[in-house]
Amino acid sequence: MQYNLAFNIPTYTDDESTFPKPLIGNYDYWTALFEHFLKSSDTIEIHCWNEEIDTISEIKSLNINELEIVKGENLTIFSWRKHSTLSDYLLNNYLNIIGEFKWFTVNLDKDMVSVFHSGHWGTEFFVPNALKSDVALIKSVIPDETSFHQS
Repeated sequence: MQYNLAFNIPTYTDDESTFPKPLIGNYDYWTALFEHFLKSSDTIEIHCWNEEIDTISEIKSLNINELEIVKGENLTIFSWRKHSTLSDYLLNNYLNIIGEFKWFTVNLDKDMVSVFHSGHWGTEFFVPNALKSDVALIKSVIPDETSFHQS
């Protein structure tokens, strides 16, 4: 049996910011989830707001071949075939200099079908066609207070 999963990590915002941060104080859940679903994907897509100039420049500086860039009115979207340099970057360099998650959206696809969606700076997720083992892994790494919906 397969499940569609949507879950939201509990967040807070600092007084001087509207940026959502996990109540638990870290993104360990994100790296565990990303690493797990990366194994079953072949394409990685990142969405950044155009004003996130440092992050956009950093992604471009990775110099990965076959990078597709679409710059829209508000968003810049990067898309590549899975690559070890990019995977390492996403797993180990996901916070900016002030400790905030770098990417508004990270999507993983397999044969142009969604496998994993991380949105709202690593706090909102959608996983279509999840297996029972995927559900168990997700529940083992997300904070207890996470809003979790399964259908």
